[in-house]
Amino acid sequence: MVSTADVDVIVNFIKSELPLVTSLLRKIDIEQDATLQDYFEADDIASMSEKFFAAFSVNSARFALDNYYPWKSPSLFSPSPRNPDKKPLTLAMYLESARAGEWLFD
Repeated sequence: MVSTADVDVIVNFIKSELPLVTSLLRKIDIEQDATLQDYFEADDIASMSEKFFAAFSVNSARFALDNYYPWKSPSLFSPSPRNPDKKPLTLAMYLESARAGEWLFD
């Protein structure tokens, strides 16, 4: 089980395992409800997830990266929606799963 005090530890761990996101030479802070697919490639998420599951003893049996990738990001020239077949992946999902000790989402 993860206590409220551990939330910062988990968030910092996840962010440290993902590439730095910048915009015009400024670091972008990823919020807990931000869609990770908008910022990171599948390989980055896969590597971070593997380390996350091991570091926080979270059962990963229900985690499938295919549920979240490939992700279609919106383009500047086309207001088409994101991939409707894939679910958004967020830091909050990792936090909830760490509290439960297992991946909670399909």
